[in-house]
Amino acid sequence: MNGFSTFIQRTASHCLLAVLLLPALAIAEDNASTSPFRIAIVDVSVLLENSPQSKAANEKLKSTYVPREESLNKEQQAIQQLEEALAVRIEAGTVSEADKLEQQRELRDRKRKNVRALEDFREEVRTARDTAVDNLQSQIVLAIGEVREREQIDVVLRESDYIVASNRVDMTNKVMQHLEQKFQADKAAATSAEPPRKE
Repeated sequence: MNGFSTFIQRTASHCLLAVLLLPALAIAEDNASTSPFRIAIVDVSVLLENSPQSKAANEKLKSTYVPREESLNKEQQAIQQLEEALAVRIEAGTVSEADKLEQQRELRDRKRKNVRALEDFREEVRTARDTAVDNLQSQIVLAIGEVREREQIDVVLRESDYIVASNRVDMTNKVMQHLEQKFQADKAAATSAEPPRKE
């Protein structure tokens, strides 16, 4: 039932979009009698997942944050092992009351520091990921605009703004190729800008 109501809502929004576009299309056809009005669609989710810019951003995030995450996880495991070892010694009665209290205090402090470091780390990763996504979306929007202008397309709709379309109006591959070309050009420019290595 929920799926059906969602479909109705989406259909209504698409119908509204069509109603809003129809007057614009009619005006455009009147003003551009020599050239037909052109519409294209683009699957932004494919570009967000598979563009070289997306893959490079993911690799950068991994190389920056995975080693720190592993280090924090190792510290967490070490604390757990020390707690277990202390519990065994307490059970066996091989640790004095003073040593037990001291070691428990040290473990509590160490655990608090680790929890705080994990929280700070997760917040930093979240912020870095959000920034990377924002930058990626900006690059994709720019690329879509450049391809639209090059192909002389009047309106570009994203995958969530239409119900059915033929493959011949899908410009996702063209935008992907454009992003790949820009990525290679940026990579070549960055390489040429690097200072020569000293032998």
